Amino acid sequence: MLSCGLASANVMFSTVGTFTHDDDQVSFSISLVAPEIVTMRTWSFAGGTNAMGQVIPAGGFAPVLSLFNASAPQDLIAFDTGGTAPSGCVTRNIDPVTGFCLDAFLQESLPAGSYRLYLTEFDNTPNGPTLADGFFEQGNGNFTGGPFFLNAGAGFQRTGEWAVDITTPGTTVPEPSSAALAISVLSILALWFSSHKR
Repeated sequence: MLSCGLASANVMFSTVGTFTHDDDQVSFSISLVAPEIVTMRTWSFAGGTNAMGQVIPAGGFAPVLSLFNASAPQDLIAFDTGGTAPSGCVTRNIDPVTGFCLDAFLQESLPAGSYRLYLTEFDNTPNGPTLADGFFEQGNGNFTGGPFFLNAGAGFQRTGEWAVDITTPGTTVPEPSSAALAISVLSILALWFSSHKR
């Protein structure tokens, strides 16, 4: 069977880890030599298959992704705290236990330059327009009372597990035209018959 075009993502970064406290944070460097559409997402709340093909189980905390410029004054570009199920989930999976789609998803068209992406737990969101303004729950330890209680819902216990992907658009191999396929098949058949002549 002949397959059609296959799209894939260029993986800049794909990793997993574990928070031990609600106010933990981790950051990732992004460096672009040319303008790019960059997709940043988590898989830890509702699970899924990450950019490396690793199956991530559902059950992690409700994550927040915050993107800043890396150079001073390190302005906040965007942040995301998940969607609203079911219609607002977009590309996010729905967690089977809570029915929420609280994985974070950002897709930004960025100029060449350096950036920092921060992962925190909801509601540890950015305080202001720059990184120097800090995060809302910074220094508050296990602010959900858990750790990792889902304070956006009915107190469901979550884990400290997280998974983050940073990707850019991949190349698409175009589907061969019918004429090109017909010529290729005929050429192969002609070669086969000529090699099997008696």
